[in-house]
Amino acid sequence: MAKFTPTPGLEAMVVRMVAPHIQRVARQVEVEAKRLAPPTKRWVTVADDKVRPTHISAQGQTVPDNLRFTVSSMDWDRHHRGVGPSTYMLQPRDESSRAVANLKNCRCTTMVDPQGIARNITTGQPIVTGKKVTVTVTARGPMVVEAEVGTVYPGGLVADGTHFMAKAAAIVAARR
Repeated sequence: MAKFTPTPGLEAMVVRMVAPHIQRVARQVEVEAKRLAPPTKRWVTVADDKVRPTHISAQGQTVPDNLRFTVSSMDWDRHHRGVGPSTYMLQPRDESSRAVANLKNCRCTTMVDPQGIARNITTGQPIVTGKKVTVTVTARGPMVVEAEVGTVYPGGLVADGTHFMAKAAAIVAARR
């Protein structure tokens, strides 16, 4: 039986050699995550003196497309519809929110940014620790975790996760 004794430092040399390859794989995950990331949407009012105060406070709010805007509830909806202090809407005039007063005569719209999350997905540099190489693909921004895994709002309203990061990693892994 033959016995192999590695040259001192061989493992460290191998790790440094594979680090660029690991980073290339991570960049492939980044590319796929950017492709799969949901857009963001921004609440936009008409910005005149007829816009209700609850919608003025929502002006400019930006959320991932699979999530809901948080809009202050109107008193009527709170007292007659059992809506809490906030109404959670997919978009203006969203009837699934269970609000009525916050929807009536609403003229608000949304602006969609297709690259809203994607532009903030990056790949880090390889970090070598002993025999291990780590490269991180990061998605930064408000509510990115909720966009990935989903969330439940008060009243049982559910926003499903898009799992864009998990799907990106699975796509790249399947290629290997």
